[in-house]
Amino acid sequence: MFDLGIHCKYLFTASAKNAPKLLENQFLAIQDHKIALITPYEEKNKGLCKKFIDASNQLVLPGLINGHTHLAMNLFRGTAENSSLKDWLEKVIFPVEAKVVDAEFVQVGVELALLESLYAGVTTVCDMYYLQNSAAEVVDRVGMRAILGEGVTSFPSPSTRGNLGGTYHIIESLCEQYQDHDRISVAYAPHAPYTCDDQAFYTLLKHRERYHLPIIIHVAETAYEVQESFKTYGMSPVKRLSQLGLMDPSTIFIHAVHLDEADISLVAQTDTSIIYNPESNMKLGSGIAPIDKFLQANIRVGIGTDGAASNNNLNLIAEISSGIKLQQLKNPGVNISTLDMVLMATLNGAKALGLDRFVGSLEVGKFADVVILDIQQPHWLPEYNLLNHLVHSANGSEVNTVICHGKILLQNRQPMTIDPVALSEKVARVFARVKQFLE
Repeated sequence: MFDLGIHCKYLFTASAKNAPKLLENQFLAIQDHKIALITPYEEKNKGLCKKFIDASNQLVLPGLINGHTHLAMNLFRGTAENSSLKDWLEKVIFPVEAKVVDAEFVQVGVELALLESLYAGVTTVCDMYYLQNSAAEVVDRVGMRAILGEGVTSFPSPSTRGNLGGTYHIIESLCEQYQDHDRISVAYAPHAPYTCDDQAFYTLLKHRERYHLPIIIHVAETAYEVQESFKTYGMSPVKRLSQLGLMDPSTIFIHAVHLDEADISLVAQTDTSIIYNPESNMKLGSGIAPIDKFLQANIRVGIGTDGAASNNNLNLIAEISSGIKLQQLKNPGVNISTLDMVLMATLNGAKALGLDRFVGSLEVGKFADVVILDIQQPHWLPEYNLLNHLVHSANGSEVNTVICHGKILLQNRQPMTIDPVALSEKVARVFARVKQFLE
């Protein structure tokens, strides 16, 4: 008997082995956390399952992958609006974080973010923040998949409270606790080239000799950042990181809005990945990343929402829609397809994060991360091209069921591992403590 079976009207494979396909009338079976079978549906299939989901009028996709976010910053949503990135960080976010971010803040903010992510069909998040030992506890309890990047800066952070070694203590404890975990992995997350001096990077690289972890870093998000890098170091942020030895296939650049041809060539040569964050880049006035050039250079590109303090939501379905429209605005007729955008949120997002052996597509043997969309809605009719509708018409309300690692986390839009009422009470309690520093 299979643990769970799904009758799918449409199933999008996002397959790595063959061209991605949209199949009709399929049966997907899950056993021991993995996809065990995909085959044309027959009535007898239902009797082979301990649990059965009738999605015979719905669209089934791989679980979506949010390639970059700051989960706990959901508790800063709606603050410091109408600011540039520099003012947003230096005048509001950094000073307030120093006063209010602690284990409780992270736990509550992460739980709120995971609930919002589930409603958007997300099963995997790549997070960058502080006190990720607290975040890991919540991710594990909720049942989602995450890469947790512990923040590294050259100045004291909520993780260090003046002791810069505290960051690496957290990373080491996370590695020990989650080294064999199927859903949680750990990364270094130096905030940006402008918040990390060379010594901070040397320390990270020395530590990396023992713990061979991915590196997640904001890079060339604004023109100002690039200008200051040339003034200070005589080179672009990308070239500096390359010379420091931080670029390789397990390095993930976030934003990468202001890259010139030489930078793009370095990214391609070192097999570094990039995560596109269109809505945050728009909101903070940072610019439009040259995604078409990245794809032409065969760079792995995923997509992320960034944090809810600079987006202001974690709706990855809305993000892929904004992402393709923004590229079209920059360069009408740009050769980026709806399939490209869907793959950024599925298989190619998994490739960018180094997870494609496990997730990102619906294939036998991969972990069963699945999202089911209710497409029986006016804005999905007629059923002309479902991938076009997913990118240009969907708004996230279609997400009906979310399965991660073979476990149902959201069913009929009801969360199974989070109590929304209890969570609202926790959010209110933390916000009562935090709001005095935001006014």
